[in-house]
Amino acid sequence: MRNSQVSQSGYLTRFYLRRDWLPIGLWLLGIVGLMGAAAGKFDGIYGTQSALASIVTTLKSPAMVSLFGPFIAKAPYTPAAVYAAEMMVFMGLIVAMMAIYFAVRNTRTEEDNGILELVRAHAVGKQSPLIAATLELLIINLMVGVLSALALQGAGMTGSNTTGDWLFGLGLAAFGFMFGTFSLLMSQLASNSRGATSLSYLVLGALYIARMLTDVQNTDATWWTVYGWIEKLAIYGKNN
Repeated sequence: MRNSQVSQSGYLTRFYLRRDWLPIGLWLLGIVGLMGAAAGKFDGIYGTQSALASIVTTLKSPAMVSLFGPFIAKAPYTPAAVYAAEMMVFMGLIVAMMAIYFAVRNTRTEEDNGILELVRAHAVGKQSPLIAATLELLIINLMVGVLSALALQGAGMTGSNTTGDWLFGLGLAAFGFMFGTFSLLMSQLASNSRGATSLSYLVLGALYIARMLTDVQNTDATWWTVYGWIEKLAIYGKNN
């Protein structure tokens, strides 16, 4: 019985990946391209101590803390430390949006369109479509993480290191997969794909706002926001 529930999960996963190759490629190009291009510019933008001192002062202001999280790097400051402070929370938001897109697309949207009923009419386990959607999310986020880490290594920012590069990339991968699983849950609760998307973004927005408030008022409480976990990696600093 157990095997019949998940039969053909691997086949469905491969099918989803082949079918979604274009949106997957576009998301990868956008995310990895943005990270690599930004990393390649930071040495030029923040190559002097005066420029670094100016941006660090800005990043420590309450408005910037609410947007990007607290700046926790210690002097002497480096372009890599500024990059992590500016990009980690922002890229986490983009990766979470990507995960929401694929999670809802491969579950509730397919059910709305009647495709899921056609799939289940064949020799496919009852839980196989959900497992395949989960595996696709895992693979896509791992691709984002590995390619992002390689892009950061290729950029070679001053102050960066291999541990920080890979922690940045794989941290984003884990973060995206986490929000993808949240969206899979929302897809089970919602009555249609629009509702699933709305609920997923509601969760994302609520957690982001909670992170904004705790980062300004009490950074220890940021642990309870879930979204704030990505800040605690301390990229290019402690590399937690």
